[in-house]
Formats: sequence, structure tokens, C-alpha cells
Amino acid sequence: MMPAPLRLAPLAAMLLVPACAGAQRLDDARALQRSGKYQEAITAYAEVPAASAGWAAAQRGLVRTLATVGRYDEAEATARRATASAAGRELWNVLGEVLQARGKTDEAEQAFTRALAEHASDSLTASLHLAELHYERGDRDRAFTEFDRFIDVYNDHADALDAEQMADVATACRYLGERNPELFKDALRAFDRAIQRGGATPAGDEARVALGELFLLKYNGADARSSFSEVLQANPSNPRALLGAARQRDFDGERGADSLVQAALRVNPGYPEAHVFRAELAIDLEDYAGAEREVDRALAVNPSLSAALGVKAAIRSLAGDTQGFAAARARALQVNPHDAELYNTLAELTARVRQYREAAEFARQAVQLDPRSWRAYGLLGMNQLRLGEIAAGRQTLETSFRGDPYNVWIKNTLDLLDTYKNYDTTRSGHFVFMIGKSESPLLEPYLAELGERAYARFAARYAYTPPAPIRIEVYRSHADFSVRTVGLAGLGALGVSFGTTLAFDSPAARDAGPFNWGSTVWHELAHTFTLGATDHRIPRWLSEGLSVYEEHHARPGWGFEATPAFLSAYRAGKLVPVSRMNDGFMHPAYPEQVMYSYYQASLVCELIARDWGEGALLKMLQGYRAGLGTDQVFQRVLGTDLAGFDKRFDAYLRQRFATPLAGLDEFVARMAGARVLFEQRQYDAAAPLFARALALFPDYGGDNGPYWYLAKIAEARGDTARAAEMLTRLVSLNETNYQAYVDLSVLRERLGDVKGAAEALDGAMYVNPYDVAMHQRLALLYQKAGDPQKVVRERRAVVALAPVDRADALYELAVAYRDAGDGAAARTTLLRALEQAPNFEKAQALLLTLHREEKP
Repeated sequence: MMPAPLRLAPLAAMLLVPACAGAQRLDDARALQRSGKYQEAITAYAEVPAASAGWAAAQRGLVRTLATVGRYDEAEATARRATASAAGRELWNVLGEVLQARGKTDEAEQAFTRALAEHASDSLTASLHLAELHYERGDRDRAFTEFDRFIDVYNDHADALDAEQMADVATACRYLGERNPELFKDALRAFDRAIQRGGATPAGDEARVALGELFLLKYNGADARSSFSEVLQANPSNPRALLGAARQRDFDGERGADSLVQAALRVNPGYPEAHVFRAELAIDLEDYAGAEREVDRALAVNPSLSAALGVKAAIRSLAGDTQGFAAARARALQVNPHDAELYNTLAELTARVRQYREAAEFARQAVQLDPRSWRAYGLLGMNQLRLGEIAAGRQTLETSFRGDPYNVWIKNTLDLLDTYKNYDTTRSGHFVFMIGKSESPLLEPYLAELGERAYARFAARYAYTPPAPIRIEVYRSHADFSVRTVGLAGLGALGVSFGTTLAFDSPAARDAGPFNWGSTVWHELAHTFTLGATDHRIPRWLSEGLSVYEEHHARPGWGFEATPAFLSAYRAGKLVPVSRMNDGFMHPAYPEQVMYSYYQASLVCELIARDWGEGALLKMLQGYRAGLGTDQVFQRVLGTDLAGFDKRFDAYLRQRFATPLAGLDEFVARMAGARVLFEQRQYDAAAPLFARALALFPDYGGDNGPYWYLAKIAEARGDTARAAEMLTRLVSLNETNYQAYVDLSVLRERLGDVKGAAEALDGAMYVNPYDVAMHQRLALLYQKAGDPQKVVRERRAVVALAPVDRADALYELAVAYRDAGDGAAARTTLLRALEQAPNFEKAQALLLTLHREEKP
């Protein structure tokens, strides 16, 4: 049945409130509602006399306030009674709103249609709700025809529209933007006008929240935050604004999303959308049982809520419940047979737990169901990029962007893809490397060598062979790396693994801060194998813990290590138990908790390897691949439940760090006093304090720790062996102290340990590979140590760094190739040297020698 044509009630009927006691009570009720004093507002609305001209408006406010606090039965009963009154025609729309919120969509449609037929003052809002119902049911053509009428309403009656009606126009334009993106701009303008007209009223706040939701829809977290904050300043208890603010924080990777949504649920314990969001947060934690509890609470209030039905299907899919997934999907499609958002939800939530191939397939189904779902194209394209399907991903994203050019994530990603022409793509062994043209000659030899070493270790260790090739992308700009990872700049991580596609910061990405790019590559490659070995079902915390564990076993010093701050957090009870380890990664309670969680998770792996053997770690991965949950894996492989393991792990930490925990305060005090004396060059007085600090915390390798200062004191005293010993200990605990690596190399060479000197300087290259003099020195050290392949690598690095005498650098590289037995490469390199300096006699002589040696 088509709704009656839209017809606005006379302006006076909408806005005029007679001067009487009822009018004042109505104003009081609205003020109480806007300030979040909902119970007082309910009382005030109920006290507006039935004879008052404002009674219908008061009943409307009463019903909406009851619904706001989750008293849906009372709200529906109140609305039904009101529709039976003399002024009942004014209450059909609000009855429909309550029915719609409870999933009673057929009754809601009847109520909205009745409001239109009665020409109620809020019939425009009823018309919007009708269109939304048709949209949610999948009757999109009909819905868009109804939304389109709002353009005429605006054009013909813009000056007569109140705040709520202007917000209705804005909402209609938001929907119409799916087919005509320019109308998103009209939606923004209409929301702004609604806010201006609503001012400090509930209607004004509703427009502000809707505007914030639109900003979030377009990946604009900053403006969304402003919109929600403006509402929450006036009413810290507005559930919809609290939920919006929670979603904004989650979107921007900020802490506090869980506390904000909890605040919304304190106001309205049955708030369906808030429970859906809590379910999504639980999925991030891979807590599928908890997620299902939340989504079932949402469906108990609104059994037809499409967002809840989509999340329900995602939970069943992620839990490996094939029958449950089929049933949940069928239930969602029964509500809307053309629901592309069902598959979009499946794609988004599946990708959030690293199942990118499945996510791409769900997005592909969304596109097939609705070829105009630009979000589906975006999700498909992003997951194609994660799978290394760069050309296909770009094409899909371009389709998404043509349909919706205001999606910041897609725009940023396409801009990034435009820069790929500035990268070299090379194949080496098991890998494809994408590295900036200016850095590729320098970094590729290191990456190829390191990658193959890691590949061999992990393939044997995890009994898994990834599909070839593994793609490694290296970004000189941290902002570009962030866009590649999450579509927006500002990501705190240094590397990411999508499985067989890895991306990480180049060591030149100074905006990323100092870091060890070698250990980062090793860490991310470990993910490739642990994800693949479990069919991407390994919990996030264990995958991260194993990656750090593997860093520790790759090279001394690589990976997170213990710090005074970590032990202080443990002592203060600020580390999460193993049974909730994902919380530390996904919902950190303080800024440092993510970093602490990496190290803590690696300690869990160390404990398991110590007490059950490293084979237990592989058996755990096999359990996850078989679809077992963490409780089941711990019981089956380790013979303990999570509660028991929590206690065992706590005992392990207390035992392992007994000495520094007992002397932590003294350590801090000793170090502070010793540093003062060191700065005053009172080395004899400082040394005993540093030594005492070292005895209290021998596992601390910070840049400002005792090893560094004791090494400097030993050097000042001429004790080269002692200085080398201290720096050796330091770099075995610290992966980023470039100067310590360089100084240690010098000291070892002074002691006659050429091989050790080369090893130390090699470690420095994974922090800063851009000093040509260091590569020249390392080439000489490897030459003395008898490692011709490493000499070649270092001479290639010298050439890549464009030295002043390029011809000589090429000559030295040619010599290295010759010494390594690669005559062909030596001759080619000599020809390059002679292109630079045609009269270069040494190059001419060596080339002649090589030609002679080549002849039989």
C-alpha cells in the first residue's frame, strides 16, 4: 500500500503552544529530558494536563523518554492509550517508533501509515520511518522513491520546517547519497540547519547525534567526536550519543569505547544497538560466547534488527558452527532477502579476526546481492589488497570510490596505490618485495637473506608451507604504512601481517621512531606461519606472543624485554591474566598496556616451552586449527584450565623476576644517583652504584640502564675487555641501541675478535643501514673473517648509498663478486664502473684478468 501524499500541517499547528500551565510544564519536561534527568522528565511529561494544547507533544516526549531508558512496554502502552484519545492522530507516529524499535515492523508500518492518513503534525517523520522500513526490508526502489520526495519538501517548505523535520530531510538525503553521492553534502547542510533550529532542545541534540553518525559513516572520526561531545556536554547520559562516542573511539583506536557503551547501557539496559556494539567488541577479543550473549540481548528487544542478525551470523561462522551459521543467515534474509549489509557485516567482522580470504568471499556475495553496495566493493577491495591481489583490489576500490567518493578510507588507499609506481617489485626465492626505488638496492639483499632464514626456520618448526609467494611491502613513510593497514594515518604499529602479505615501515620512516626493522620482519613472518598453520584461527594474543618468542630466538636482543615499568605494572596488578590476554591488545586500559601485552604473551610461550616442551606450542596450534577454543586447547594440550594456568603463570613471573621485583625501588634510586655522579665524571663513585643496580635487575637492557654506563666507565679506564663485556650484555637485551652495536664492534676488533666485530656491526644495520662508512667497514671485517657472500652484500649496500666515488665502489663490488666466485656479476659490475670512469685503470686491469681467466 502506498502512503498518502506528503502534506505538511500548518506551521501554526506545529509550533504554537498556548500560554498556560501545561505549556510551562512541557518546557520543563523538555529541559529535564535534554539534561538527562529522565525520570524527572517522565514525571513532568505525564503531568501535562490532557486539556492542554501541548498534551500531544507531552505524550510524544513521554513515550520517547520511556523508550530512551529502555521501558519499552510502558512506552508502547502509553502510546497506544494516547492514540485512542481525542488528540490521538498526533501519536500514531511515535507509536510506530516504539513498535519499530521492538521489531514489530508490520504494526509499525500500519502506525506510520495511519499518521500520514491523519495528516498529523509529525507526518513527515512518519513518512521517513516508512521509507526506512521499506529500505530495511529490501524494497530499495520503493524506499528511494519515498526518500526522494523529501527533496521536494525541502525545496518547497525549507523555511517552514522545524528542527525535527529538517533532520528528517537530512536523513533522507543521507540514504539518497548511496545513489547520488552529492546528496551527502545536502545531508550535512540540512543537519546543520536542523541543529541551528533545534538549539538547546532534544530535537537539536538528536540532529547533532545523527550528524556524528554520518561523519562516522564516512570515516571522519574527528568531526564525529565533536558532534557527540557537544551533546554529551549538555547531557552525559544520552545513550545514543554515548554509543556514538564509543564507536568513534573504537574507530580511531582510542581507549574507553567499552566504558562509554557501558554507560549507555546503564541508562538503557536493553539498548539493542549498544548490545550489538558490545558483541562486536567481544568478537575483537575472540570471545564468541560473550558476543553471542550480547547479540541475543539485542534480539530479545528487537528480533528484526538487521545489525544484530548480521553479527549473530558472523559469530556462528567464526565459531565454526556451519548449521548455526546457515540458520542465522536464513533468519536475516527472511527479514530482508536482499540484505547486502548481512554479508558486509560478515566481511567486516571476519576481517577483524584476520580471516581475510573468508572476508573477501563474504564481500563478494554482498556485491552480487546488491551491485550498488559501495561499502561491499570497498570491503572486497581492501581484502583483495590484504591477500596480495593488488590489481584486482585496485579495480574494486575504484568501483567503490566512483559510487561513494566521500569514503576517506577508500580515497586514502587509492592515493597510496597511485604511489606504487615509485616502488620496485622484485622476486627472490619465496618472496616478492615491494620497496621504494631509492631503497630497493640497499634493503632487498638484507630482506632476501633474512626472509629465507626465517622461512626455513618457521617451515620446519610449524610444519607448514605457505602458498607462494609471500609479499613484503616496505614503506618509507609511516603514514603510508598506516593507510595500507587501516586506511588512515596514525597507526602505532611498525609492521603488519595479513598472512602471506606483509607490510612494514622502512628504517627510513623516521616518523615511526627508532626501531629494529630486522626483528620487525622476523616478527611479521612468524605471523605468516602461525596464522597459516591454524587456518587463521590462532588467538591474537598467542600469535603475538609466539612472534615475540621467535624474535627472542632469532638473534640476541631482538624482541621486547623486561623493563622497570613492566615490572611496576605487574606489581600494581595492571597486567591482565592469561585468560583475558586479548584485552591487553584490543581494549588497553592505559597507553603502555599493548606493549606490555606483547612481552607478557611471549612469557606465556616461554613458560609453556619450559614446562611442557616446545612441541606443546605446535600441538596448541593444531588444536586451534581443528576448531577448538582456548579453554579446550589448554585442557587438551596442557592438562589445565585457564584459571589454573593464570595462577601458574603468576607464580612463574614472581619466580623469574624475584630479584628485580624485590629491589625495584632501590634499583630506581641507585640509577638516579649514579647518573648524577656519572654526569659529573665521578666514575669511581658512580661505578659501585651502577654495579648494585645491575645486580638488582640484570635483565634490564634499556638505553639508560647500568650496562651502558658501566661500559662507558670501563672505556674511560682503558678496560676494553670489560667495556666489550658490558656492551655485549646490553645488545643481548636491547635491539635498538645503534651506538652500542657500533661501539661494541670497535671494541671487539680492538681485542682481535674480527668475527665478533662483524657480528656486532651487522646488528647495527637492522637499526640504521644508511651510513655508507659503516658498510665499508663491515665489508672489510667480513673480508677478514672470510665471509665472501657477506662482503658482496655490504659492497652492494655501499653502491646503493650513492657514494662520492661511485666508480671505485663498483670496482670494490666487482672484486667481491670475483672473490665469491661470481665472475659474470664481476664483469657486469666492472662495465658499470667503466661507464662512470672510462679510464679507470684498476677496473680495466681486473676486467682483462677476468676475460683471460674465462678462456679455456
